[in-house]
Amino acid sequence: MTATVRHPAKYTDKLLPVFAELLTGRTRILDPFAGTGKIFELAQWLPEADIQAVEIEPEWAAMNPRTTLGNALHLPWPAESFDAVCTSPCYANRMADHHEAKDASQRNTYRHALGHPLQPDNAGAMQWGLAYQDFHAAAWRECWRVLQQGGVFVLNISDHIRKGAVIPVTAWHVAELQTIGFELGRCLHVQTPRNGFGRNGQLRVDHESVIEFVKPEVVR
Repeated sequence: MTATVRHPAKYTDKLLPVFAELLTGRTRILDPFAGTGKIFELAQWLPEADIQAVEIEPEWAAMNPRTTLGNALHLPWPAESFDAVCTSPCYANRMADHHEAKDASQRNTYRHALGHPLQPDNAGAMQWGLAYQDFHAAAWRECWRVLQQGGVFVLNISDHIRKGAVIPVTAWHVAELQTIGFELGRCLHVQTPRNGFGRNGQLRVDHESVIEFVKPEVVR
C-alpha cells in the first residue's frame, strides 16, 4: 500500500487508555469499523486479548495485516464469539461530504482522503438522518449477535455542530443501543483535538464520549 493512502479520522491516542480501562479482563475484542486498524494498539494494555477488526474499504483494511476486509452489517463470526466490542463509528458530520469537488479548497472527508467513492455500506458517506440511523441500528444488532451475554460494548462517539446547532448524535446511539437491549454503564468525556475544517471550523463540541454498555447475562 502506498504512503499516499490516508484516513481522515483516526481516533486520537488519548482514547486508547480509556478504551483499555473499560476493556480490562476481556479476552476477545472486536472492532467492526476498523479504519486503519488502530484498535490493535490496545495490545499495549491488553497483551493477552485476541483482537479482531473489520474494515470495508480495501485500502484502509490493507494498512494493517490483521484487519479483516468485510462488512459490519454481515460479520463473519458465529453468535457470541466475542466478550467485547469497541468501536468508533462515523459521526455523521461534514466529513461525510462526498461530492466531486469543483475547486481547490481543502477538504478533509472520507471520500476525498480515499480518492474515490466509498463502498455502498460505508457510513462515511452518510450525513445525519434516517439513512445513518437505520445503518447503525442494523450494525449494532449485528454486534449484539456476536457478543456474549455479559459482554461489554464500548462506543466512542461525538456530537457535532451544524448551522449553529448541536446535532444529538450521541444521544441517538445511546437510545438505540438501549432499545436493542444493552444496559448503560459508565460515560466518560475525553478532551480531544477536533477537526478544524469546514464552515463551523471554529465552533466545535469540545469533547468526545466513550460510553460503556453491557449485554445482560439474561436477555430480556
